[in-house]
Formats: sequence, C-alpha cells, structure tokens
Amino acid sequence: MERLLGKDWVPPVLIILIWFFADRFVVKILGKILDSALNKFIFKSDNLTNIEAQSKRKRIATLRKLSIDVLRGVLFAIAILMFLDSLGINIMPALTGLGLAGLAISLAAQNLLRDFLNGFIAILEDHFAVGDVVTIAGKSGVVEKFTLRATYLKDLDGNHIIVPNSMIGEVVNATKNWSRAQIKVGVSYNTDIRKALAVMKKVAEELARDFPEKVLELTDVHGILEFEDSAIILRTLIKTAPGEQWFIGREYRLRLKEAFDEEGINIPFPQMDIWVRETPFSKDQKINA
Repeated sequence: MERLLGKDWVPPVLIILIWFFADRFVVKILGKILDSALNKFIFKSDNLTNIEAQSKRKRIATLRKLSIDVLRGVLFAIAILMFLDSLGINIMPALTGLGLAGLAISLAAQNLLRDFLNGFIAILEDHFAVGDVVTIAGKSGVVEKFTLRATYLKDLDGNHIIVPNSMIGEVVNATKNWSRAQIKVGVSYNTDIRKALAVMKKVAEELARDFPEKVLELTDVHGILEFEDSAIILRTLIKTAPGEQWFIGREYRLRLKEAFDEEGINIPFPQMDIWVRETPFSKDQKINA
C-alpha cells in the first residue's frame, strides 16, 4: 500500500501513457509512413492503367491494415510485459512459461498456424484484396476485411461469412485486373443468323461508346455457340473493368432485347411439335362396345 502511495506508481502510469501515445502513433504517423513506402514499392512504374492502379491501391490498403494490426499487437504485448515488470513482478518465469505454453499450443493448434501461413501467402502473392469479389472454400462475396486469422466476406443476401485462412485453397477472383461479361442468347431456327449477329455487334459497339470507362475492348461476337432443341444459341464476350461485368451484362441484355424486337428477331421459348398418325384397324380386330 505504501508503495502504491509513494513514487513507485509513476513508472506504471508512464508506461500506460507511453503505450497509449505509441499506439496512436502507429495508427496515424506510421500509417502515413507505410502508405508512402508501399506506394514506392508497389507503384514502381509510372505507365500504369487506371485498372492496374486501382488494383494496386486495394492491395496497399490491405497491406497497410494488416501491418498496423500486427505492429499494434506487438506493441501491446511489450507494454504488458513492461507494466508487470514495473510493478515488481518477475516476468522471466512468465516468459519461460509463455514459451513452453506457446510450444504446446502450437502443437495443438495447427489450424491456427495454417491460418497465419495461408494469410501471409495470400497477401504476399496478391491473391485478393479488400473490395474484391471472390469465391473461397465454396463461399462467394465481397472481401470486407482480411486478417492473418480469417477472411470476412459479405454475399449478395447480406450474409456475413467468415472463412478461416486455413481453408483457402482454390481462390476465384472475379475482379482481378479485368473482367468479362458473357452473354448467351437463343434465336429461333428461322432467324437470319448473320442479321442477328450484326445486331448483336451493333448493340455492343453502342454500349462501348456510352460506357468507355467500363468496356475495355471491342466486343467479340462469337457467332453460333450450339444448337438446342428450340433455339440456336449465340454468344458475345465483352471485356470490362474489374467488377463491371454484371452491370454491362444487364445493360447489354436490355438493349439487345429492344434491338431484336425492332428487327423482328424472335427469342423462342421451349416448344415441341407433335405428329398424330392414324393406324387403321385390321379386319381381324374387334372393337368392344
């Protein structure tokens, strides 16, 4: 009690204050330093397209958040040890115990270690970043948050999905560098196919003129994709900016339907022709009334 009322309370309070301001320093000042360093490291070339620049900015934001979280965790651990030492508590047995406990935990928590390892690999190899639309372990959504422990997704229904990084195997990234809208449409068998393809190309060119920042290249109209029972399937591929394939696909389908209606090109529905043939009865057959 006398020790707490004397000057021995000063070091613990100073440690708490130093930790508090150091934590703020890591978040603000060091955050700016990391931004500058990462920009210089990642933006090595000045000849970057807007899409490449956006992709790199997302990676910088993810790396920055991850680095700051790790540094704050290390800083907090050091502050705790210094605080205990300032109170006269011998931290060496605690450190030894933590080391042994850490070894035991590492053997028992291999999934946690795999989480950290996969997290490092994913961020170093730039598999995805915050804001990307991905499919991981069969779960699809927008990456809202990424830590060394888990990846946090938000799907179309607004569900919050947490995927442990140890489950990251095959990753499908729908918004990496560029995307593509694939549009398939069926026309009836009596359609002038060359005319339908010309209409599809014209609609795609108009769409590219209206949305030059979303459509990256001239549209590739593939022609006949396959023959189905009730329709001839035609396909168009449109290269878009990352994440714009869904908007461009919806807009193209709307405009194509309107253009087909104007040109009298039918989009058929499943139908079947039934042929009925009468078979005469033989003389030996009897009809029971």
